Parts: sequence; C-alpha cells; structure tokens
Amino acid sequence: MNTFNRIVMIFLLVVLLIVSLIATVVPFAVLDALIRFLMTTRSGLESMYRAGPLVFMLAQAGIILALAIIIGTLLVLEIRRGKPPVVKVTTPEGKQAAILVDSVAMRLRYHLDQLADVIDVVPQVKAKGDLVNVTVEVITSPDVNVPMKTQEILHLLREVVEERMGLKLGRADVRIKHAPYPGDSGAPKVIDSRRG
Repeated sequence: MNTFNRIVMIFLLVVLLIVSLIATVVPFAVLDALIRFLMTTRSGLESMYRAGPLVFMLAQAGIILALAIIIGTLLVLEIRRGKPPVVKVTTPEGKQAAILVDSVAMRLRYHLDQLADVIDVVPQVKAKGDLVNVTVEVITSPDVNVPMKTQEILHLLREVVEERMGLKLGRADVRIKHAPYPGDSGAPKVIDSRRG
C-alpha cells in the first residue's frame, strides 16, 4: 500500500504542478476553457435527463456505487494496520511461538553494540519462511582489524539468533563502515562482507 500511496501522491503532485503553472501563465484562457467545459457538461447532462430520467438516475446510482466501492476499499486498506512481521520458533516441546522481527533487530543491536571498537550498529532483519535473514551495518573505529571483526560479528550474530533466540539464521551480511580518523575529512569507506 505504501508504494501505491507514493505513486498516487507523485501523480497528483505532478498534475497539480502542471495545472498551477498553466493557470498562472494564462489565467483567463483557463477560466474560459473551464466555463465552456462546465456549460457543455451541463447541456449534455440535461439532454440525457430529458431523454430518459430513469436511465439517468440509474447511471447516477451506478456511479455512486462504483465510487463507494473503490474509495471505500482504498480507505479500508489505508486504515487497516497490517500485522507486524514475525518469525516462528519451535520450542523443544514442539510448541510454536512467534517473535516480532523488530524484537530480533533490537536484541542484535544491543549485543553487537557491546563489542569492542563498534561505534554504532543498524541491523535489518527479514523473515523468510522459518529463516531469518540479517543485514548488519556496523560503524567501527578506523583501526579495526576487518577480517577478525567480521568473524566476531558473524559469530555473535549466529549465537544470538540461533542459540539465544532459537531461530534459524539464513543469509547474514555484515557491512562495515569505518569512522573517520581524527582530522580526516574524507568519506568513510564501506566494506561489505557477505555470507550466504
């Protein structure tokens, strides 16, 4: 629904921009065209009504019903909140529980943030079936040993997801970004380490 909303909003804004520009540049021509359009529409509707009042009223009812269905459906989809994404976990007794994906991300952030040389962590967790795919963006101090830190992050990530939470880890991506050296104005370099 978010994609649909964005497309509709972009379309409406573009149309509004074009109409506003035209109305500002040639206001009298726009008003004349609008008056002609309204007069023509009124004449057409009056002739349709005179030709068959019952058909005209049925057409009105059909248009109202179609608009109510379309707009009502869009309103319901917009207002109704979707269920938050969850991942299922099976207990040793065979029972099932559902864990919010946000909870997995919060726990990963907490534990990974405790590692030495880690300045900030932004985990992105996606559930796919019974698997949890994780992408972790980590900002580290500039002198960190990248291979060792990547292994340490992947080890802790697996420990938290599989051992402490009882989930199955699918794909794990670690993206390391170094904080700049003191006095360095260059953009930080991103090192992408993937395990599939």
